[in-house]
Amino acid sequence: MASGRRKDPQKVLRTVKKAEVERLVRDLVRIPSHEDVPTQEKEVAEHLHEFLEDEGVESRLRTVERNRPNVIAAVKGSSGGRSLMLNGHTDTVPAYDMNIPPFKPDVRNGRLYGRGSLDMKGGLGAMAMALVAIERSKVELDGNLYLTAVVGEERRSEGTEDIILRGPRADMAIVGEPTDMEIQPSHRGLEWLEAHFHGKAAHGGQADRGVNAISMAARFVGKVEEDLLPKLRARKSRHTLPPTLNLGVIQGGQQPSSVADHCVVRIDRRWVPEETLQQVFGEILQIFDELKKEDPRFKAELRRDPANMKTMTHVPNVVRKDHRVVVSLARAIKDVTKRPAKISTFWGWTDAALMTHFGKMPTVVFGPGGAGAHSRVEYVFVDDLIQCAHVYSMAALDICG
Repeated sequence: MASGRRKDPQKVLRTVKKAEVERLVRDLVRIPSHEDVPTQEKEVAEHLHEFLEDEGVESRLRTVERNRPNVIAAVKGSSGGRSLMLNGHTDTVPAYDMNIPPFKPDVRNGRLYGRGSLDMKGGLGAMAMALVAIERSKVELDGNLYLTAVVGEERRSEGTEDIILRGPRADMAIVGEPTDMEIQPSHRGLEWLEAHFHGKAAHGGQADRGVNAISMAARFVGKVEEDLLPKLRARKSRHTLPPTLNLGVIQGGQQPSSVADHCVVRIDRRWVPEETLQQVFGEILQIFDELKKEDPRFKAELRRDPANMKTMTHVPNVVRKDHRVVVSLARAIKDVTKRPAKISTFWGWTDAALMTHFGKMPTVVFGPGGAGAHSRVEYVFVDDLIQCAHVYSMAALDICG
């Protein structure tokens, strides 16, 4: 055992206070870190890095892209035991005309309001405080405990790809996205697709000389809603929610007096472990073929949206419910909250899938509760922040030894 270190898990729970976690999350929310900020996540990463260093936690910044560093922090173990990574993202979506001041965090009725408070600076702050708690309490770990605060999860997951490719590496991991204090070892995969429809331009006064790409897109939308969506709703998964398809954006034409020669429909497709990526593409291409048979002038192509990923496919995530990281989290939740842990499935997509599939680090999702991620009013429950910090700490003690 290292000099000055003691094995006293209860001291870990006493060493960090609720007000400290709230203060850190307030500070993180106060710093805008979305794609419309010229330096994006740089300032919030620097703040978190300096906070950890001031607390005596080993921390460094590593550039992923210009002005976009990941924070990599660690409490090192002494004897090569099992290692755990806590992972969260420093970016948020933009403010999108919020009904509250997005970057002036406010606490009312046990809720901390602001952009990113729930998704996911709340969970990130709680994870950082878990490392602080273990460092302050001088508890000796056998294996390493890491915190990776990454850029770009809201878009192409550049930050987590960098961790997977360049390290560090752990035996297992937890992503701190909001789960209402439930352990969620699984979620669906995600593909953003673009259906491009090509017509022939003509003057609106001679519309019969053209081929309207908007009309083609409309027929496609009708087929999706009549044929494909019912099939997806009927599919079941052993691990996740059913697959979905959302028609999110449609753009076409230039002005009312011209026949549109191009139209694009942007699609969000959530796919389950029982499906294949080939199937995801094939079902849409089959609709194209059917529409082509009905009208030989129909012309369309399907593309991946380049904004969705950097190099790693956004696959589904599945971790066994009896895996050590799930068992340790469940034990920690019961110890901290005095209630049995709930195990469910996450409704969105997270970097956990990249870490499990490509990084070979079985990763589950667990974080605080609240409401309004990506919406006009976003908040996180303050009580959940300190409970999450304690749960992460206790799980780390169990896993890392």
